[in-house]
Amino acid sequence: MEAHLYEEMARIEDHHWWFRGRRNVIEVVLRQHLPPTPDRRILDVGCGTGGNIPLLQRFGQVEGLEASPDALALCRARLGPDFPLHQGHLPEAVPPGRYDVVTAFDVLEHIPDVVGALRGIRSVLGPEGRLVLTVPAHAFMWSQHDVVHHHQRRYSVELLTEHLSAAGLRLRWSSYFNSILFPAIAAVRLLERVVPMQRKNQLRSDINLGRGSGLANQVLEAVFSSERHVVPRVSLPFGVSLVAVASPEQES
Repeated sequence: MEAHLYEEMARIEDHHWWFRGRRNVIEVVLRQHLPPTPDRRILDVGCGTGGNIPLLQRFGQVEGLEASPDALALCRARLGPDFPLHQGHLPEAVPPGRYDVVTAFDVLEHIPDVVGALRGIRSVLGPEGRLVLTVPAHAFMWSQHDVVHHHQRRYSVELLTEHLSAAGLRLRWSSYFNSILFPAIAAVRLLERVVPMQRKNQLRSDINLGRGSGLANQVLEAVFSSERHVVPRVSLPFGVSLVAVASPEQES
């Protein structure tokens, strides 16, 4: 991801509609799908600037892993110098030990060797462990946003299943989400292909859409967050993003 976007994320992820809406959906997925493990250990892979960690701390003892030193510095500034953070790339930098839950929120799409990264995650999951992840969905939705964020791919359920299986992980449940806003977002992204909005040296990130704390931001958050009542129980057939829960394949 472009380095300047980390500072932008750190400034807005506590109040921006997309970050807040995604956290609201993730929270109910975690409540629905995590096994009742006491003293749960959680590793947040690609923890970025730390915006999701306060949510994860409601579910257990959290550590973070982040490849970018810029993002990690912002994360330390948010969480304090004593919070357990690790720096490095998957799979080499996976911390030692076992975790009950590994989370990877919009991480896999950045990684060229995604199967190798997933194998690294698999190596630290306990036998009853869970991987909870989100990824951007649908290849036809590729846009300037993906280029600026250095994405390698966008996912379908089939492609995600293939990558998980190759790493020794089994998809237990999945759903597309951000589905209510999907038609509008898809229309804008398809229109960009016909009528480019900006020159190549001025590519933009969707992180700027609806930014701030005004009425538009509040409405978009309310619409996005409303899916928390549906997503954990019903697998939606389309959406801007995909959320999934996986577990280690049991060796025979």
